[in-house]
Amino acid sequence: MGSQNGRVVVLCGVLFFSGTGALIFETLWLRLSGLAFGNSTWAAALILSSFMAGLALGNALAASSKIRRWRPLHFYAVLELAVAFFGCTIVFGLPVLGDWMRPVWQTLWNYQPTLLGLRFVVSFLILLVPTTAMGLTLPVIIEDPLLREMEFSRAIGFLYGSNTLGAMLGAVLGEAYLIGAFGLYGTSVTAGATLCIAAAIALVVVRFGRARYAGFKSANPPAHSKFPLIFDASYRLPRRLLFISFGTGLIFLTLEVIWFRFLRLYVASSPTAFAIMLAVALAGIGLGSIVAGAIHRRL
Repeated sequence: MGSQNGRVVVLCGVLFFSGTGALIFETLWLRLSGLAFGNSTWAAALILSSFMAGLALGNALAASSKIRRWRPLHFYAVLELAVAFFGCTIVFGLPVLGDWMRPVWQTLWNYQPTLLGLRFVVSFLILLVPTTAMGLTLPVIIEDPLLREMEFSRAIGFLYGSNTLGAMLGAVLGEAYLIGAFGLYGTSVTAGATLCIAAAIALVVVRFGRARYAGFKSANPPAHSKFPLIFDASYRLPRRLLFISFGTGLIFLTLEVIWFRFLRLYVASSPTAFAIMLAVALAGIGLGSIVAGAIHRRL
């Protein structure tokens, strides 16, 4: 149990760094998306929807049997490095894309439905790789052998909560300090470095945890995992829960766009309003997840 708890603490730290870097990138993408997609409110909606679509795709891919053949923490490190690389590439490339696409937006200005649809497709394709990798990180890290022997609600509560609180810090830190101190490109490099730190810690955990895991594995065969995440063909999806989750996500993301528009009445800067909205929303999600993980046995 001690080795499990210690591993959870370390991996919570890893996911905290991961969330911080990811949300710094998201705030940067919002700032620069205005150059590529125009109106700031539509840019915020496009970035949020594309970001969440990529995360959903990553979570869906995590159920693939091919994905699960990888060593979890090794694969996690690769994912973080991919997010760092493509995240920086997008930050450096969006201004150029804006120059290329400006004639297209001007041509389609009188055809708003077509214009909005094209903007969404372009933003989705641009963010597809890094956001899908982000969506894979949590499901992949939960496949760690020691974590799979824990109670699922406790593990997911602490891990997801730490990841979300890190995201809250990233939203605030990027907008309040990093962009002013290092500029957009310097902040991008900082976000990439933060994700590289998360990848490095994960590899260190692998390196120094092999001996402990060998002893743990001999005493606790993997077949008795408390939350096996690979389902056979006869497994029936909990459709009602999936429908409820879909509805919750739909309502919450709609509220985020509304809150962003509302904050713009009081905050002159659109990126600052976006960062405040994200920070408050993520703080609530993160704290709720950690509380749920702490009290799961009482429920």
